Amino acid sequence: MKINPIRGAHDLFGEEINKFNKIISEVKLVASQFSFNELITPIFEYSELFKKPLGEQSDVVLKEMYTFKDRNDDEITLRPEYTTPMIRAVISNGLLNNLPAKFFGTGQMFRRERPQKGRYRQFNQINFENFGSNDLFADIEIINLANIILKKILPNNNIKLHINSLGSRENLKDYKKILSNFFNENKNSLSRESIDKINSNPLRILDSKNKEDIEVVKKSPKLIEFLSKDNLKNYEEIKKCLINLEIPIYEDSTLVRGLDYYCNTVFEFKTDEIGSQDTLIGGGRYNGLIKTLGGKDLPGVGWAGGIERIMLLMDNVVNLNQYIHFAILDPEYKTHALKAYDFLIKNNYSVYWNYKFNLKKSLSIANEKNANYVVIIGESENINDNFSVKNLKNGNQEIKNLSNLLDVIKW
Repeated sequence: MKINPIRGAHDLFGEEINKFNKIISEVKLVASQFSFNELITPIFEYSELFKKPLGEQSDVVLKEMYTFKDRNDDEITLRPEYTTPMIRAVISNGLLNNLPAKFFGTGQMFRRERPQKGRYRQFNQINFENFGSNDLFADIEIINLANIILKKILPNNNIKLHINSLGSRENLKDYKKILSNFFNENKNSLSRESIDKINSNPLRILDSKNKEDIEVVKKSPKLIEFLSKDNLKNYEEIKKCLINLEIPIYEDSTLVRGLDYYCNTVFEFKTDEIGSQDTLIGGGRYNGLIKTLGGKDLPGVGWAGGIERIMLLMDNVVNLNQYIHFAILDPEYKTHALKAYDFLIKNNYSVYWNYKFNLKKSLSIANEKNANYVVIIGESENINDNFSVKNLKNGNQEIKNLSNLLDVIKW
């Protein structure tokens, strides 16, 4: 019986795993440059961790979480996002004593959404979080960091930073009421799905992809009109600094993000090259969330990025792992070959043998795998305790013993 992967899940191998590893490598490099420390959390948590912060009426909580009860009758959820688990981890482990506390993580998330291009039910995500600072520099730094990562991985793609300000929680609370009133007055022109959100989650209507909703949203009150002077001043300063960093920005008055915990700065890096799932990285500020989860009353700002979506835009990754192929012409010569095989590995070279005793076949495979050298072990090499080394780039072949083998293997 053939068993297929579960719908919405996928395997990574070949060129896909090369792209995946390239992303992880660049993320870790940039994280170290910006002094962010790695933090890995379990893939499941108590369900309560997600319900309140994400919003009891949010689509994530109502429709998308993978939730179950374990043997102790505890309700457990596979993590649908990474911010709240990271906050739980820094609280649990006492990591908020030296501020700002800057962490990043990569790992698998789970949401029961409709699978489509760039959207899976099990997917991989990058998260960067800065806990403990209200300084505008934290917002600018986290956005700049995201921009640098994308530029390193996707240097030739057209990616645009969309940005907005939600203002303070007080601003946002007042705006939600105004928005609910507006949508109630225009409910006859809204989709059924949006009508259900008018009183519970009106902000989510702003980024609806439904054509009839979009027409109503165009006429809706804009949040920027209700920001306090201080919030507006902060927003203008952030935009000014981003422009100084040569990061092109697009002010998007409908950008609200999908989770309830955001306030003040929100942003998304978008592309027009992969269809409707166009957000590569999204995030913003979430002051108050740490306190909600049982920690100190500390501010926070961060973002999440979808690894699979970024992979969709990547060119094939050039494999820089140069390696040496072995061509052993007879089973009797394996013991002698093993000396060089082990020697090269211990000197940090990558080696490969296909377990065949055929020179022509070995050379063919070496060329297919783009090997740099072939070490040939035949009767003469076995008798004379040496090795023939062929450079596959220029065709030169030399005989060396173990002590001077590295004289000819260079790159």
